[in-house]
Amino acid sequence: MKKHLFLLSACQIAMSISVVAQTFVSTAPSNKNVVVEEFTGINCQYCPDGHRIVNQMMVSNPNRVFGINIHSGGYAANTYTTTDGDRLRANWNVTSFPAGMVNRTTFGSASSPVLNRTSFSSSANAIMNQPSCANIAARCTIDCATRVMTVNVELFYTDSSKTDTNYLSVALLQDNILGPQVGSSFNPSQIVDGQYNHQHMFRGFVNGSTWGDTVCTTDSGSFVSRTYTYTLPASISNVPVILHDLSVVAFVSEGVNNIITACKADVSYQNATLAFSDMRTYEKYMCDMDFYTYVSLVNLTVDTIRSVEIRYGATSGNVSTITRSGLELSHLQSDTLRLPPITGNFASGTDYRGFAKITAINGQAVNGDSTSCVLNKLHSSATGDSITFTLTTDNYGSETTYQFKSYIGRIIASGGPFSNSSTTHTIKLPVPSNGCYRLEINDSQGDGINGGYGNGHFSIADNSGTIITHDGKFTNKVIVFLSCTRGAAGIQYATSTHFDIYPNPVKNTLRIDCEQQVEKVEVIDMQGKMLITLASAESVDVSSLAKGSYILRITTADGHSTRTFVKE
Repeated sequence: MKKHLFLLSACQIAMSISVVAQTFVSTAPSNKNVVVEEFTGINCQYCPDGHRIVNQMMVSNPNRVFGINIHSGGYAANTYTTTDGDRLRANWNVTSFPAGMVNRTTFGSASSPVLNRTSFSSSANAIMNQPSCANIAARCTIDCATRVMTVNVELFYTDSSKTDTNYLSVALLQDNILGPQVGSSFNPSQIVDGQYNHQHMFRGFVNGSTWGDTVCTTDSGSFVSRTYTYTLPASISNVPVILHDLSVVAFVSEGVNNIITACKADVSYQNATLAFSDMRTYEKYMCDMDFYTYVSLVNLTVDTIRSVEIRYGATSGNVSTITRSGLELSHLQSDTLRLPPITGNFASGTDYRGFAKITAINGQAVNGDSTSCVLNKLHSSATGDSITFTLTTDNYGSETTYQFKSYIGRIIASGGPFSNSSTTHTIKLPVPSNGCYRLEINDSQGDGINGGYGNGHFSIADNSGTIITHDGKFTNKVIVFLSCTRGAAGIQYATSTHFDIYPNPVKNTLRIDCEQQVEKVEVIDMQGKMLITLASAESVDVSSLAKGSYILRITTADGHSTRTFVKE
């Protein structure tokens, strides 16, 4: 993590800067903005409820409340942790999770600024009604070629601070980090394909110190300008640093405690390019021996992107090139492209790594952005007219359910929740015909069935005695794909309308993949209100929707089907 400070933080240097004219920070008196620093971890059962509370506070108070999720402590299990985050937790001796600080302010007769999540909202409301002695504004520029981030911060004091010395901090955050999270059912809108979509995750301070840069000109009328540069690494805590998922929150405090006010930086890009934001596999084809993938792109340039050439493949697989034209991606717009199958001599039960690289933009060759993903060839072969599914629940069987589905999404069998005791259930799952099937085992608490509350597990056996086992150590769900052969024609189930949507979560355009003719497309909110209605369509523009969860319903000749998606 390479950090540079172009300014010394000594008070005499800060005083010389204060005479520079204000450029973009407001000089009008205003109330305080709020920073909620939430201490969290992937093994913390109720932490997602804290995330939900802070997310709602941010939605209800745009540009007034800023969440910072700090992964630290025993529940973080060294995943997503940072040195700065560990120092913050140790300084305030945070031992219970989730917990957080609202502007690092101690309320009433409390001995510490650390609060329970149930106090976040009321504490923030109280602070936002208080006048601030200072205004703060920030601008951030990211050079996509060098990965150097430059942050300009301005302070203007509309009144004198209570302390002669203040401290300026600049926090780096990252959104859309998919990974595990116990208790994710407390915040279901952030569950994406069985993983938890971590938002505003703290990645560290970028201005040289955990405790901030010294500001010594704090009298009414004082103006302070600071510039910081930081070279963005390829990854932090083993998490890739995706440039367009980054944000910067700057705040000024009276000391270690008592944040005066805060802001989120405006972000722009230099030497920008067309960048990947995601690469994933299609689950519906998991019984095929080829890999079907899609990639999501975002245009960081100021030019319109109309065509892109992508080179893609996999380890131990073939490499291909595809050109997609007809794009109309303006600045910061995104789109998702489905790639032709990645072919090769792949073996079931083996992990591979898929990759994609941009090799031309608008017909001009470039050494462009690249991305990758793990390709899991998960399916196993099974024979016979039924499958024996043996499930042993943990001590919280009421959290466990399962569904057995055909490749078109029809539910053939389902069960649960079960009793709250470690009990073994032997279940016969019928195989109606030859084909691909999916067994999905869900845990509503997000800690699987072998997470320390009993030794839950499951096994699958076909008629030939072949057994496929998992130990139950998953988070929200585990999926087993089965390529089934009956040996004799079975009962054929009637077709039903099944479709895929991608990307999910989505920013602008939601794509629909349906093998039948779509007659109508509808987007409905969680309260049942109809928001968008279209005739036959293969995509839906959802850019105008607020962040949150929605229902997509399509109509075909066979009837209606729905899927849930997340607008980010």
